[in-house]
Amino acid sequence: MIADNDLYRLAGWSGWLALIAFVVSGIALALFFGGAGQVFGPINDAFIAMALVALIPAVVAVDRLAVNELAPWVRVVTIAAIVGIVIASVGQVLLIVGRISLEQSYLTGSIGIAPVLAWIVLVAVLGLGPGLVPAMLGWLAIASLGAVAIAVIVAVVMTGPAVWIASVGLAIVLAAWIGGLALTLGSRAAATA
Repeated sequence: MIADNDLYRLAGWSGWLALIAFVVSGIALALFFGGAGQVFGPINDAFIAMALVALIPAVVAVDRLAVNELAPWVRVVTIAAIVGIVIASVGQVLLIVGRISLEQSYLTGSIGIAPVLAWIVLVAVLGLGPGLVPAMLGWLAIASLGAVAIAVIVAVVMTGPAVWIASVGLAIVLAAWIGGLALTLGSRAAATA
């Protein structure tokens, strides 16, 4: 088993990698929908998969922080989140290589993201309940979940600029949360050294 300090350090660095990949995916998506070319669709898909996979050490690190106090449900959420990350990431890769359609990727994405959203709820609970992560990270997790809900609702009932505004808002809030997660876990590595 990896030592706590090493896990938190890895989770911090991989969190920053997830943030960078997430930002690149957002830029590629904007270029794709902005008409810059079809090539940016697969670039977005690849970087979304990379961002998700890069979150796995953070998922494991949060489990390490909380499993003793909040077992067994922390472990259930952790395993579900990792399985979800794998499903969503594999779906993105299958879309890139043409093995599934865009419509089929919505299924793998939805199935994969649902347990990741549950894990974000876990981070919120850990921040605002027992304080195993900073309260600010808990509030950013709640803001992220709210931004996801708003973006989905706006995308379902509207088109045009409203969807872009909701999407940009979601990207900003998620980027802040991922950055906060990376900073929190990286700082914990320094504190346990």
